[in-house]
Amino acid sequence: MRQSREAKAETHQAIVAAAARRFRERGIEGTSVGDVMQAANRTHGGFYRHFESKDDLLIAALGRAFEEMLGVLDQGLAELPSQHALDGFMRRYTGPELVQDVAGGCPVAALSNDVLRSTEAVKAEFGRGVRAMIATLAAHLDGPEAEREARAARTFAMAAGAVMMARASDPETAGIVLGAVRAEAPGTDRRIGDHPA
Repeated sequence: MRQSREAKAETHQAIVAAAARRFRERGIEGTSVGDVMQAANRTHGGFYRHFESKDDLLIAALGRAFEEMLGVLDQGLAELPSQHALDGFMRRYTGPELVQDVAGGCPVAALSNDVLRSTEAVKAEFGRGVRAMIATLAAHLDGPEAEREARAARTFAMAAGAVMMARASDPETAGIVLGAVRAEAPGTDRRIGDHPA
């Protein structure tokens, strides 16, 4: 019996959501199509009704992962005044909840090294997500557009790098790295430590 259009779309979204979590949690090489289909509670045989290849799935999963992270970012910054945006972003991004939640956290901190070894199409999708993150953060800042974008890019790069190092380190080193970037975020007003995003 053929799937209805609605059921097929629902299955597609379930596979993408499962892939977005699995790829971040286990890496690209550490995640098979079978792993994703099992996590989505679907049969392996149904995969090719939705995707042509693992790369095709990865591109969709990256889009979903960045979309989820953009929602977290926008929500966290929505109520902060612009002068507190960079500090608020840094505190949220490097906070325990997102640092510990590899599967549900930022795809940049989870997958940068894997994407380095991927196809140009995967890199292009990853780049689109990075630019969207920077643009979203920049939209919460004041000043000329080029300056806002540069400040947002620097802060995002520093935050993602810190999370990558913290996840790969012992707790003491992780604490040093995360504490340092929180204290030195560009544009940080050190009087607002009680205003996390």
